[in-house]
Amino acid sequence: MVGDLPRLRDDEFVGVDPRYILGQLVGLGFGAVVVAAISGVIARQSGDALWPAIVGGGIVALLVAIAIAVTLEARRIAYQLREHDVSLRRGVLRHRTETIPFSRIQHVSVGRGLLERWLGLATLEVSSAGPDIAVPGLSVLDAERIKQTVAQRADIDTDDDRPAGQGNRWLPPAP
Repeated sequence: MVGDLPRLRDDEFVGVDPRYILGQLVGLGFGAVVVAAISGVIARQSGDALWPAIVGGGIVALLVAIAIAVTLEARRIAYQLREHDVSLRRGVLRHRTETIPFSRIQHVSVGRGLLERWLGLATLEVSSAGPDIAVPGLSVLDAERIKQTVAQRADIDTDDDRPAGQGNRWLPPAP
């Protein structure tokens, strides 16, 4: 029965690290600086400062609106580990919750881009036989801890403690 299924509890979701919001805003700030610089060059080349200023101002206003949306989205991103699955919640206008049972997980990894490394953050990437999920904005320690927990519960190997080339759990070890 549907009533017997375990429910996701909103109070048990764990939000991402606040530095994730900072990283998103730094990226948008960089975009705003580039737009302002391009508008300045166009204004200087054309001799008419009005239209480049209007267009540049409009783009900066758009970037501010995007910054607000990104901040709201980042505050909504959260994950939950339960006994038999992992869930990701996200979305501001369209709320979405994705749940992957551990029995369907094929691979779990931790990725760190340049900005994430600078901020001390990581993204947990969970691949399954169905949809994949990525939980951004985790501290490196949390991402590694969750990766190990998911790998253990999903009964999959991680590449952390094996020599290179011995990563497929479906093949017997090399002689």
